Amino acid sequence: MAADGVLTLSANNKKFSVMVNPQDYSIKDAIKYSDYNEPRSKRFDRYEASVLRIPKIFLDTTGSIPVEKWPFNGSIDEMIKMLKSIVYDYNGKNHEPSVVDILWGDLNVQGRLLSMETKFALFDKEGHPIRAEVNLSFALFKTFKDLQAEANKNSPDLTHVIEVKAGDTLPNLCNKVYNDPSYYMQVARVNKLSGFCRLVPGMRLVFPPLVD
Repeated sequence: MAADGVLTLSANNKKFSVMVNPQDYSIKDAIKYSDYNEPRSKRFDRYEASVLRIPKIFLDTTGSIPVEKWPFNGSIDEMIKMLKSIVYDYNGKNHEPSVVDILWGDLNVQGRLLSMETKFALFDKEGHPIRAEVNLSFALFKTFKDLQAEANKNSPDLTHVIEVKAGDTLPNLCNKVYNDPSYYMQVARVNKLSGFCRLVPGMRLVFPPLVD
């Protein structure tokens, strides 16, 4: 939990609380439509991942910002390295960047980093940065529960999450979702399964939207 309403980013038992809260943040929601020339004829394709943008996270070692309660007092380079270890670095266990918990007041979401831009503003006499500004952008992460709540089980245009039952096979489930069993190899890749893997009752599989 963040103390005193401070923006906190955490993953893999590491936590980064900002020195000063940003002035604002934004969340962008978007819908993808099929690319037809006539706008009224555009066909719904899917909901895009929501994008959270957090601008102007300040890092400062000039002494102008009181940091008595801030748990990290290293150089600007060390601060950035610490932040990147949470939001950017490759997670060898999961073979991808980590899902980050983002907590700030009413904002309590999970996301994966899309971009991290750092602007260095002041330098000491040796040329080392003593102030920086970091801008972060995240694709918000949805859990299986979120996907299940949004899924329309009668449409192949939305993501589905299906719990495997005894006797289910990938081709049969693809036929149920897409009316076409031939998509089973694509679904196997999305779920990191062998194309001929025997499905285990109780496992959950993601069936993504069809793309024209």
